[in-house]
Amino acid sequence: MERIADGDERAFRLLADRHLGRILRLGRKMLGPTAEVDDVAQEALLRIWMNAGSWRADLSRLTTWIYTIVYRLCLDRLRASRTVSLDLVMEAEDPAPGALETLSRQDDARRLAAAVQLLQPRQRAAVTLFYYEELSGEDAAAVMHVSLRAFWSLLHRARQTVQQHLQESLSPSMKVDP
Repeated sequence: MERIADGDERAFRLLADRHLGRILRLGRKMLGPTAEVDDVAQEALLRIWMNAGSWRADLSRLTTWIYTIVYRLCLDRLRASRTVSLDLVMEAEDPAPGALETLSRQDDARRLAAAVQLLQPRQRAAVTLFYYEELSGEDAAAVMHVSLRAFWSLLHRARQTVQQHLQESLSPSMKVDP
């Protein structure tokens, strides 16, 4: 990061190569499969380049700092467009050989992705950082600039909401009584 702060383009390219996948994954999970994800990635890389000197290893891990930048950019985009179309929900690919099993898994993945997309942006971020990006609770809370207790609360409410959306999306014959 010191080399990047000094204008070393080679060091920046190396950092971008290492972290672009993470940046894009978080962007896709927060925004869905839109062209905005590429814009967020470019803006995040630009901010990393411009603000490399402000990162401090004693305050946060580099990945946490990068996730924070991407998270904030995604929140800005979500706030700008309050409506999220279900058409933007990602379709998960399953390489399983059985057609029926593949269709069932894809349907489950679509239902789960749709339920996650319906969450409030902060809850969606909590789910994405913890389950999809596999950050620890502490790191995810740091990215979101909330206390660990607040993070667990967000994650708990998100899981309850996703469960409710999944239950509502089942046909009446498939519903399980609590």
